[in-house]
Amino acid sequence: MGDARSAPDGVLVEAEALTRVYGEGETATVAVDGATFSVAEGEFLALIGQSGSGKSTLLNMLGLLDTPTRGTLRYRGQDVSGMDKLKRALLRNELIGFVFQFHHLLPEFTVLENVLMPALIAGSHAADVRERALETLELLGLSGLEGKNANQLSGGQKQRVAIARALLNRPAIVLADEPTGNLDTANTEAVYDLFRTINRELGTAFLIVTHDRTVAQRTDRIIEIRDGRIVGDVKNEFGRPARD
Repeated sequence: MGDARSAPDGVLVEAEALTRVYGEGETATVAVDGATFSVAEGEFLALIGQSGSGKSTLLNMLGLLDTPTRGTLRYRGQDVSGMDKLKRALLRNELIGFVFQFHHLLPEFTVLENVLMPALIAGSHAADVRERALETLELLGLSGLEGKNANQLSGGQKQRVAIARALLNRPAIVLADEPTGNLDTANTEAVYDLFRTINRELGTAFLIVTHDRTVAQRTDRIIEIRDGRIVGDVKNEFGRPARD
């Protein structure tokens, strides 16, 4: 998959007339209708929309978990729309990290084992990725917790472990689906600050899917979807943190 990592134009993701239809004939449902936009390398943006607007379906297509009915999706210039499952899985593992509303940690495993799990499933040796996992836990303020079982952590700590897991392979983009939906205000702020730190220090792009406009207003760009269609795409100068 090396070619996908070497596209030179600074555009990470391109969606062109992306459409997803479920069913056929009179019972067909158009979940996403002609979505066209791009995401630059290292961009920090939000995708907003109410429940049922199509944002989760669009996220699944961007995350290569679902295939478009029509339209084109490119990663670093490479058309991924018609890839088979194996190629999509390889590219997904290489370029994309996921953070969901629920952390999906395995409670009987330690923090470090949970972070390493995707790499081990992919066939990597624990020794090869252990150091990177520990570095990632340190970046997220979790040093010293690597030996604890996941069920011993607070809600905010569990979400940070989930973020560490998403970052293990150093993806080009993290797709975060309502990542603060189960957190209180203090932990929501902490997660947002972590995303900003990762974006700044690692150059990771973030697409944060949310229905919360307060969260969206703290990103650099806001894309809005309604009834399956992109109805807004604006730069948000107020969301950008002050630079030193």
